[in-house]
Amino acid sequence: CHKRQRSDKLEESYAEKHGDKLPENGMADIVCPDCGTRGKWTEPRDFNMMLRTHLGPVEDENSLHYLRPETAQGIFVDFKNVMTSSRKKPPFGIANMGKSFRNEITPGNFIFRTREFEQMEMEFFVKPGEDEAWHQYWIDARTQWYLDLGVKPENLRHYEHPKEKLAHYSKRTVDIEYKFGFQGSDWGELEGIANRTDFDLSAHAEHSGEDL
Repeated sequence: CHKRQRSDKLEESYAEKHGDKLPENGMADIVCPDCGTRGKWTEPRDFNMMLRTHLGPVEDENSLHYLRPETAQGIFVDFKNVMTSSRKKPPFGIANMGKSFRNEITPGNFIFRTREFEQMEMEFFVKPGEDEAWHQYWIDARTQWYLDLGVKPENLRHYEHPKEKLAHYSKRTVDIEYKFGFQGSDWGELEGIANRTDFDLSAHAEHSGEDL
């Protein structure tokens, strides 16, 4: 059917239906969720999910820009300003809301997976050594928030990202998923809760020369 799919999502969906077991023969065992064909996949290739564009009258390397894939970086840039102007000390959080853009391979499921979306993010800053306890606190608190709204417990679950699939900034990531009943996979992410350690602040401090 020539539909593009993300190989990692196909493998996760397969494991979900087969007791967390990955296919013995790799992609050859996985059925296309759109047409039902098995073993007709092309070789996987790298795909940049950041949305890029050119600014200015000339399209060259100097005019290349990327639209932000998340809103969190604005929080880290403002961290020192917020901390000093509000006289805050950890633990405290900063939340924001704004547009994000991603070059999705397979947009679909109505408005669930789009290339332009409104994103709400919060970064919660804690003292060194307290990150794991606070991370678990927010996993529990966010889950309870959905239950308080009336979402049935059987329609919620936690997805623990395997260590080998963690983002470069993450020490641990847990998604809260809802049973949407989508084609190919019943479950979809409502939100992700990541322990980003001090990766972002350290990176901004290193490249800006500011003591964060």
